[in-house]
Amino acid sequence: MFQALFSLTGQSVETEQTPCRLGMVLSGGAARGIAHIGVLKAFEENGIEIDYFSGASMGAIIALFSASGKTADEMLDIALQLKKRKLKKFGKLHIGKVGIDYIGKQIDKHIPQKSFEELEKPLFVCLTNMGTGNFEIFSTGAILPPLKATAAIPVKYKEQDINGMTYVDGGMLNNLPVEPLRDRCTTVVGISVNPMEEKTGKLKLRTKVVRLIDLVVNENETRRVELCDFHLEVPGLGAYDLEEYDKAQEIYDLGYQAAKVFIAENPELLTFKTKNHENSESVKPCDCDMFRGL
Repeated sequence: MFQALFSLTGQSVETEQTPCRLGMVLSGGAARGIAHIGVLKAFEENGIEIDYFSGASMGAIIALFSASGKTADEMLDIALQLKKRKLKKFGKLHIGKVGIDYIGKQIDKHIPQKSFEELEKPLFVCLTNMGTGNFEIFSTGAILPPLKATAAIPVKYKEQDINGMTYVDGGMLNNLPVEPLRDRCTTVVGISVNPMEEKTGKLKLRTKVVRLIDLVVNENETRRVELCDFHLEVPGLGAYDLEEYDKAQEIYDLGYQAAKVFIAENPELLTFKTKNHENSESVKPCDCDMFRGL
């Protein structure tokens, strides 16, 4: 039986055996996003091959590093060297460019590829278009502009201009951008690192602003969880502030431990242990649809 496989160009390709493809979507969460590196480490240890990546904000940045070929250990080393002061303290409201420029320099320094097409794995990055009020997915062309834009948290970092349009953090409208993976992957795993916890008492101005952003992000993320075949929300991250980059090791450890349990509880993910699906003679006709809706 022939099955239809949608290629990256959007064209339907007929094939006798469609290989299983695993997509991973990484949510935004600022410093909490370092937990994604721990999740990727657990997947690496189990030999689980991720074919496609999608992400918003910090999730997109971590996804970029993985799609470029960086290992989880290499990414953790980079995270541990981040200078918190360069990311600019979120005290009084401000719209700065120092932090976003520092992020750009880190990408330039550690990512040898300069375009999406050069990456080892396909990557989809979500941005919020301030002009149209819609989220947009970038997956072609230069890497740096959309990656800086998706990290541009409103009232913290300066918005970014791309092709005459103004963009900010993609997580504002879609913090778990599963949509571009759904037609390209037989199975999609969503990873969330931005938990909602009850707040009591009077909130200071900074806390109010962060809380409002969290409410908006959580609402749009929750609606997309059901589009994932598997979903992991890393527990314990609510205890960490969005800017606690100096606690990278602790945050990483939470992601790593949670993912180890997650994989053990979902052994179906081990189906994707085969490397280089397209070139392997051992590839079998895809039966991964049985995982949908779990």
